[in-house]
Amino acid sequence: MINSIEGQPKKTAFITGGGGAIAEEIAIQLDKAGYQLLLSDINLEKMSSLQTKLKGKPEYFVCDQTNPKEIQSLITNIQEKYPNIDVLINNAGYTKEGPFISQSITDIERQIWINLMSPIQLIHGILPLMLKRGKGSIVSIVSIGGIIALADSSIYSAGKFGLRGFLTALYEELKHTGIKVSGIYPAAVDTPMLLHEALNGGTALNWLNKVQTPKKVADAVLIGIKKGTLEIYVPYSDGLVSRLVAVFPWLMGKLSPLLKMIGERSKERWLKGKGIPIPTQKNH
Repeated sequence: MINSIEGQPKKTAFITGGGGAIAEEIAIQLDKAGYQLLLSDINLEKMSSLQTKLKGKPEYFVCDQTNPKEIQSLITNIQEKYPNIDVLINNAGYTKEGPFISQSITDIERQIWINLMSPIQLIHGILPLMLKRGKGSIVSIVSIGGIIALADSSIYSAGKFGLRGFLTALYEELKHTGIKVSGIYPAAVDTPMLLHEALNGGTALNWLNKVQTPKKVADAVLIGIKKGTLEIYVPYSDGLVSRLVAVFPWLMGKLSPLLKMIGERSKERWLKGKGIPIPTQKNH
């Protein structure tokens, strides 16, 4: 846990996707540590519902992260109001499951903007503030999907692979500047997005291993803020397996039928544990 120090100004942390389950856990932990929180999301109601769980009062920014003008307006606000920002957490994410050929151009653009372009634009606008002070932390929630590409997740994988590459290069560029750069690579996390995938034909491979809690991801984010570890896997074992498959990508194709069968059974148990009826299979 990061501890605030009495008598010193509050540190400031900015979290995108501020209305989501992972953002909630991150916000709770940083609030306890004494941070001033800045939250952005397209949905103000979802963000503001977090207030009852916090001691401090966050500042909320409504922003559509598929719209570069709105993102730039958000950056300008932060530059003017919070020039001493300490932490940027790119948490917003989005996936539209299904075969590539079924994706509309709008579907494709939405995924690429939320998962790749908006984090890059936000870092481009906020990094100069950190460089001026010679300190700061940039943490981005990537995904195991940024290491292993799965069928029916081609555009999501494209965005997350791109984000991983960007963070790796940025980490090297900023090595001696005092700015920490971390990527968090969770497997499946118990969020509304995962439930949506379960009920709408998302890949069963998400359920190969135990579904992680948002708190586990938040814990990893705090490690990233403190240590600046380039890649943090949640859980660590999935990181080992995914990197092996990344070196030998043909392995996934060979093992896919068996892994999908195991994943389907795990998904059914997960849904039953939530008291949710198992959906009928969708044919693509």
